[in-house]
Amino acid sequence: MPSPEKRSQTGLLLVQELRSLLLSPVLWGMFITMSLLTGYSFIEAVDLFARASKTAASFAELAAGMNPLQGILVPTFGACYLVETLLLPFVAIRLIGLDKQTGTLKLLLQLPLSTTALCGIKVGAMGLVWLFSLLPIGLALLIFHVLGGHVHLPEVVLLFAAHGLYGLSIIVIAMFAAAISDSLPTAAMLSLAVTLGLWVLDFAAAGHQGFPAVLGSLSLTGLLRQMENGLLTSRPPAVFGTVILFFFFLTVLWIHPGRRRFVKMAGSLGLLLCLAWLPIAAQLVHGSLDVTENRVHSFAPEDAAALRGLDDTLTLTIHMDPLDSRYQDLQRDLLAKLRRTVRHLEVRTRGSGRMFAAAGDDTYGMIEIACRGKKEQTYSNSAEEILPIIYSLAGIKVVHAPAPGYPGYPLVADARPSRWLFYVVLPLFFLGAGIYCRKQGL
Repeated sequence: MPSPEKRSQTGLLLVQELRSLLLSPVLWGMFITMSLLTGYSFIEAVDLFARASKTAASFAELAAGMNPLQGILVPTFGACYLVETLLLPFVAIRLIGLDKQTGTLKLLLQLPLSTTALCGIKVGAMGLVWLFSLLPIGLALLIFHVLGGHVHLPEVVLLFAAHGLYGLSIIVIAMFAAAISDSLPTAAMLSLAVTLGLWVLDFAAAGHQGFPAVLGSLSLTGLLRQMENGLLTSRPPAVFGTVILFFFFLTVLWIHPGRRRFVKMAGSLGLLLCLAWLPIAAQLVHGSLDVTENRVHSFAPEDAAALRGLDDTLTLTIHMDPLDSRYQDLQRDLLAKLRRTVRHLEVRTRGSGRMFAAAGDDTYGMIEIACRGKKEQTYSNSAEEILPIIYSLAGIKVVHAPAPGYPGYPLVADARPSRWLFYVVLPLFFLGAGIYCRKQGL
C-alpha cells in the first residue's frame, strides 16, 4: 500500500490538475457547447418521435416500431459524440502541454511518484471533468422521463459505458499527442488527425470486405455505434481497452524528456507487440449480450437454442454486392445474428461490383444454403424465409412457444419548453462558473 505521504501527494496533485482544468476557458466552452448540442438533439428527437407516435396511435401494429433507444437516446447522445471527438482533445492536451510549456513538468517528474502514477492522476482529473460534462445528457434523460417517456435501464447503462470508453480513448490519444509535441497547436492537430482519421476509416470501410473491413473494425466510431445499438460483444471493449492502454503507456514512456529516443522507440514497439493480441483474443470469445428491450440483435430463444446445437458447418453463398441495400438488410437481420449463434458458419459473397449489372444476371440476389451435404436456393433475404430452410437442411424441428411481442412506447410530447434550460440556463451557469473560477484563481 502507498504511504500516507504518497497518498497526500496524489490527492494534492489531483486537486492541482482539476484546478488547472477549471481555469481553462476551453473547458467551459466545451460545457456550453455540450449544453447547446444536447438541447438541440434532444428536442428534435422528441419532436420527430412524437410525430411518428401520432401515426402509431392510429395504427396499433406500428406501435412496436416506436423504440426510445433509437428514437430518443442515441440521437441525444450524438451531441456527446461530437463534443468528445472535436472538443475534448483541446481540453485533454492541456494536461501535459501546459506543463511542458511552463516547465512544471520537470518539477513534477522530480517528485517521488512514478510517471505512471503521474499520468494516471492526469487521466483521473480529466475523467472527473468528463463526468461533469454529461450534466446536460442527464437532464435530458430526466426530462424525457418526466414527459412520460420509457427508459430501459440496461440500454442507458451501456450507452454511458460506450461513451466512457470512447471518451477515455480520446483523452489518452490527446495526452500522447501532447507528450510528443512541442506546442499545443501541434498536439491539437495530431490528436484530431487520429480521431477524425478513425472516423473516415469507418466511413470508407462501410460495405467493403477484406482488408478495408478489418481496418474498419478497429474504428472507434464503429465500435461506439455497435455498443450504442444495445449489443455488447467481446470485441469493442477489447479494442477500446487496447487503445487506452497503448496510448496511456506510450504517454508514460514519452513524457520523460530524459529518456533517449531509441529507448522510447524500442519501448513503443514492445508495447505494441504486447497489446496487439488483445483484439485477436477477443475474436475467439463468441459470447454476446443483447441489452435491448425488444431483443433486436437476437433470435427467438427457440431459434437460438436450435442454431447453437448445430454441429455441422452451415454455408451461405450470397450472390449480391455488399453495397446492395438488400445485402445490408440481410447482414443486419440474419448474418450478424448467425455469426454470434452458429459455431461453424461460413459466409461467401460472390457479387462484388455486379450491383448495377444485376438486371441481366439471373443469379444475382440468390442465396445458396448448404448444410449436411444438402443444398437449397432462395431469392428472399428475410430471416423468416431462410431459417426454415436451414432447419430443413439440418433436420431440425423447432417449435415456437407463444410469447408477447415488443409493445413499443409511442409518446406524443413536446420538449420545446426545455429549450430555455439547454439554450439559456445551463450556458449561463457554465459561463458564470467559468468566470468565477478564473477570478478566484481556483
